[in-house]
Amino acid sequence: MTKKISTIQGYKVKADRLALESCLEEAQVLYAKVCKIVPNDIEAWVKLGETQRRLGRYKNAELSGRRAVRLAPNEVLAHQLLAVSLHSQRKFSEAITVYRKAIQLKPTYSPSYYLLGNALMELGKLPEAVDYLSHAIKLHPNFFEALSDLGAALLKMGRVDLAPAVLKRALALNPNSPEVLANLGSLLEMDGRVEEALELYQNTLRLRPDALDVIAKQAELLEKTGRLEEANELLERGLARNSKHPALNLIAARVERREGNYAGAVARLEGVLSQPMAHAISGDIHLLLGVLYDCLGQTDKVMSHLSEGKRRTASAADPDGTGRLQYLEKITITRAWLSDRLVKSIVVDDVGTTESPVFLIGFPRSGTTLLEQILDSHPVLQTMEEKPAVAAMEKAFLIMTAGDPEALTNLDQQQVDILRHAYFEEVSLNIVRRPGMLLVDKLPLNIVRVPLLWRVFPEARFILAIRHPCDVILSCFMQNFAKNDAMCGFVNLESITEIYVQVMGAWLDYVKCLPLYWHPIRYEDLITNFKPESKALLDFLGVGWHDAVLNHTQHAQQKSIIQTPSYHQVTKPIYMDAMYRWQRYEKDFVSVIKELYPFIQHFGYKQKL
Repeated sequence: MTKKISTIQGYKVKADRLALESCLEEAQVLYAKVCKIVPNDIEAWVKLGETQRRLGRYKNAELSGRRAVRLAPNEVLAHQLLAVSLHSQRKFSEAITVYRKAIQLKPTYSPSYYLLGNALMELGKLPEAVDYLSHAIKLHPNFFEALSDLGAALLKMGRVDLAPAVLKRALALNPNSPEVLANLGSLLEMDGRVEEALELYQNTLRLRPDALDVIAKQAELLEKTGRLEEANELLERGLARNSKHPALNLIAARVERREGNYAGAVARLEGVLSQPMAHAISGDIHLLLGVLYDCLGQTDKVMSHLSEGKRRTASAADPDGTGRLQYLEKITITRAWLSDRLVKSIVVDDVGTTESPVFLIGFPRSGTTLLEQILDSHPVLQTMEEKPAVAAMEKAFLIMTAGDPEALTNLDQQQVDILRHAYFEEVSLNIVRRPGMLLVDKLPLNIVRVPLLWRVFPEARFILAIRHPCDVILSCFMQNFAKNDAMCGFVNLESITEIYVQVMGAWLDYVKCLPLYWHPIRYEDLITNFKPESKALLDFLGVGWHDAVLNHTQHAQQKSIIQTPSYHQVTKPIYMDAMYRWQRYEKDFVSVIKELYPFIQHFGYKQKL
């Protein structure tokens, strides 16, 4: 008996040494011998399963994990092995259940929180992932992998206020981590610092030339900035290593779309759909397939891909619908700021000064990006593209007034001056103002904040971008927007319509109650009658016609990056393919057309119910 114990112990020691030296095949043989000799040795089953997992034999690892859990139902490492084995096979729901059990068994064991957070990230459940990753870091402040994943999750959620500090903490622990460096590159990209981001990606690839996700990030940025030849070279390099890499194929398909090779892009994406991938990537692939099939005129395949893409991306942005409800509540609160006293309390003496910005507003996908490029090409106009200056001012207002419904009416001049200062201070953080130029602040959904904008800038001009409501809804359905409360509701035609009706209904209230100085411009009129419509707009702004606006496409091409879903469209000459595109999907609008009809009529479109 003593000899048998000694032999078993010898096997274990040798197997442990072999596993440590990454001699995994030999280690597996010895652990398996121990399990055969002593079938109830929990430690041996766990180590055997971990070795099998490291060898990529996930099903075998799962079987070993299940055996270990049966032998020791309260052993955290047995549950951890089983969960990781399931996770490796992308059996996410089962893995998450077992991770939760491991946490229940040992609430102070940080790896369980980290791995659960990682699984939730892959499913696109980002808010929940952030909670578990944060808890892992609370238990183990220098947990590099958890810090790296937390930074990535915050970045995907658009939390650029929190992500940098987390990623810098991770980088301090591992200065050469390709994942962290790539995510820091994404932050630079979001800030419009394109060349710095590209340099960081290049430096990262010098450290690890086979980092395919980094190759994908760099290629994506090159595609966004129109550097297609460079993007193709990089994509070829990455796809030579892994021809089925989902992110690389997604970027390659975007390049093919730019080149007009819609059929090639479709074949490419259909060829990788069966590959294992994160929900966010698969969502983007389905959305792009929907767009591509529309370009090919294969309308029978469009809606199913768009619906699946939205389902997957929505699970990342707003899994429980909280963001959508919060945004609808925000609209209700803002509409309540209107009152007779508000209008009577303000005297507008000087409309349209250079000290007051022009606000370019509308519902997303109404042509605001095209308008912004046209205006920015004028030599005395300077546009600011979708920056949070108004949000910063609104935040200051809410802090100042503690959310009092009558606060807007009761603002005194000193408070107004403070709010103007808050606005321009945020502007200065985002762009360098050019002296003597009229600032155009383009952010479509600032339309909801019009009462506050008018109260703080009563002399300001407003440009309202309009497009056929059904085309707007369809176009919003086709896009994967940045993650915020407003866009969280853009998950299906019904939900987008609900938000459209509330947003544009608010605008109709505002324009009825407030003496706004505003100019409407319909997308359809602009693209079919460009010069007269542009001239009327420029006359409204008081800057007059300039031939430079005729070259707005070349002007857009010279920009370092355009941070909206229209980036690949506004760098092309004006086209009419998207005008009244919704009519190809008229049957899909049956459930929402009655809600949209009042707006269709109000904005002057001919439409029968």
